[in-house]
Amino acid sequence: MSREWSQARLLDYWPSEAHIRSAGKLGYIGQTDTVPNADLAEARTQVERVVRVSGLEMNFDLIAATSTPAAAEIINGRRVILFDPHFMAQVADRICPDWGATSILAHEVGHHLAGHTLRQTTEPWRDELEADDFSGFVLARLGATLAEATSAAARILPEQSTSTHPGRADRIAAIVHGWQNAKALMNAEIENIKRHPGLLPVAQINYDANSLRNENSDAPLKYRIIIYNDPIDYYITKGGRIDSYNGLRTAISRKTFPTSSDYAWSFQSDGLRFNVAHDGRIYTRLPSGVTLEVGMVVTLTPRMANGE
Repeated sequence: MSREWSQARLLDYWPSEAHIRSAGKLGYIGQTDTVPNADLAEARTQVERVVRVSGLEMNFDLIAATSTPAAAEIINGRRVILFDPHFMAQVADRICPDWGATSILAHEVGHHLAGHTLRQTTEPWRDELEADDFSGFVLARLGATLAEATSAAARILPEQSTSTHPGRADRIAAIVHGWQNAKALMNAEIENIKRHPGLLPVAQINYDANSLRNENSDAPLKYRIIIYNDPIDYYITKGGRIDSYNGLRTAISRKTFPTSSDYAWSFQSDGLRFNVAHDGRIYTRLPSGVTLEVGMVVTLTPRMANGE
């Protein structure tokens, strides 16, 4: 890592509110065209993934601000995450591919969700550790390994503490704690689902484009999709469309050809490809190359214990 990144840019990686104000952050309001729209779109996609696994609605504004790597703020009554797209590109391309940018943005989302931006903090270290804990929790639910969840912190954060931020070891420990809590919760959820007498995977046939047809928004449903670590409900229409339901039914994907003959069909959501096996179980391949079972296709309503 160059001297510029390790010292000048990263000495105080997530700055305090006082530093944010002194850096002139408010000058970037409304100037989102100072960077390509693709940068904002990618950052928004990452934040939406973080928020979704938290079971909440996406209500953050994303603003490009080259005066700080990343920060959480309340501006004009709106929850805002500011980020330097050039810094994020360095993280994603050179420092920590796959999960680095997500972990940074998850940390900032954690500040908002914990209420840190709504008050003048008297315990900045505690706030930072809470946001780090949230980052570890979210990355676990998104499928990151422990090494992937802590990678950015291990490579970027200063070793020594400051008046506003704990040192690297303490912050990594907080990320590990959040990751382990999420894994314990996810394992319990998976076991509960698998043991439910009515939630059994439904056998699936091979994808056949000719048998599927375009349908309108009120198309009849055929199956339900359960993703173990996702609180949102998903459904499959008779025409092969994948709909999400979180108070509002939204078409998000479609059945398509699988990546190999080991699977019946596949679909994509939030940049991830899910492969559905012939027995109805759903798998995805993580950036690390590991294939995990992440869900199942089931009937629309749980079967009764008496088989009715």
